[in-house]
Amino acid sequence: RAWLDGYTVEKPQLFYLREKNTGYYLRKKGNNEYGITPHYSNDYDEKYMHYKFTQQEIDSMQTGSYELVPVEDGE
Repeated sequence: RAWLDGYTVEKPQLFYLREKNTGYYLRKKGNNEYGITPHYSNDYDEKYMHYKFTQQEIDSMQTGSYELVPVEDGE
């Protein structure tokens, strides 16, 4: 409805979380379950695991040695 009325909705910036020492990426596996992987995407993993985090999600986590890698549009 907002679009019909001329409003636009800004998408939140998404980030990958990459461990600074190993270069591995954090992934969400399920209800408050996380794992790590040397890559952040392939067809199988993208369907079942999630690698992209919003700033709000990151703020609620203890990210420690993870760095934020911005997700580019279209990824």
